[in-house]
Amino acid sequence: MTTGSILSSIHYADSIRRNRVSLSLMVLILAAVVPLAGNLIWGAAYFTDVQILLGGSVLNLLFFLTAFLINRKFSPAVTKIYPEPGQSVRRVLSWFVLYGAVSVTAFLLAMIIYSQTHLFGYHFNLTHTLWAVFAIGSGSLTAAGLTELIFAFSQWKNDLQELNQMEQRQLQAELDTVKQQVNPHFLFNCLNSLSVLISEAPATAEKFVDEMSKVYRYLLSVYGPDKEDDLVPLEAELRFIRSYIYLLETRYENGIRFVVEVADIYLSGQIAPLSLQVLVDNAVRHNIISPEATLQICIKTTATGQLEVSNNLQRRVVSMSFTEAGLATLISRYKLLFNQAGTIQVKEEPARFTVILPLIYT
Repeated sequence: MTTGSILSSIHYADSIRRNRVSLSLMVLILAAVVPLAGNLIWGAAYFTDVQILLGGSVLNLLFFLTAFLINRKFSPAVTKIYPEPGQSVRRVLSWFVLYGAVSVTAFLLAMIIYSQTHLFGYHFNLTHTLWAVFAIGSGSLTAAGLTELIFAFSQWKNDLQELNQMEQRQLQAELDTVKQQVNPHFLFNCLNSLSVLISEAPATAEKFVDEMSKVYRYLLSVYGPDKEDDLVPLEAELRFIRSYIYLLETRYENGIRFVVEVADIYLSGQIAPLSLQVLVDNAVRHNIISPEATLQICIKTTATGQLEVSNNLQRRVVSMSFTEAGLATLISRYKLLFNQAGTIQVKEEPARFTVILPLIYT
């Protein structure tokens, strides 16, 4: 699933939630307004006469439902005129005027029709009408306040979503920086190794070129213009890292040793591309590598279906580097993509450094 599709799903879910809230408010408001209006229009007979109760309720429902739909249609115009957070009072007053004008107009129109037709024995009563107008005004003010609360909550969610998108863009920029740094550096080292192999071991040089081409094909597939997904199968990542391991083993010879023990049942799990490269580079960068002090890097799956990458510690003093930044960026990337489900565990013991990656199944 791509980041774009995830965000589209979020927008769709928000739209559904907003429609549900609007529908719930409509039902609650009409459930209160319709019987109140019926009582003010027909008095006690509204509740004692079944014909008036049913017929009057249906007619009142039609009038107030029409008013509600008109208000809902024109309500967004207020936020377009007064969109700023500091314009709450103007928005509430505008909604109050809109809701009050439409609702009172609908009510008075109903009164005129009921009075002219003497519907269910109705006769115009000024006192009841004024009370009804007052009740409608109070309800309109309450509705305006509720609308402002819903708008403020929606704005808060939008701001939070924009902040998350900014974090994702910043993270992508950091990843791009890491790639720009690691690719030339890695290529330079590979070419140095290749120049030595061509003269000393031509057969090994041919194998080296083949594995190097696999590495760069994979880099293009996960970060090139045709990239589709934010995740790759563990099986594909392992094929890449085995080629990458070959290049490192050729360069460092007996100074580095890899152990890969991954159960087949977990090969369909997915991880962020180049996760293993970041962790391997982090181990290589921060530890001494020599035939006398072999760096051992182990990649294996755990009994709980996670991916564990560990190495023995034989630290050398280095300044903050792009590989260390790459590990921090990888941790942030998993948190942003998968929330708590994608949390990376880092364990540092006196003699061993371990990183545990979650495998994602979609």
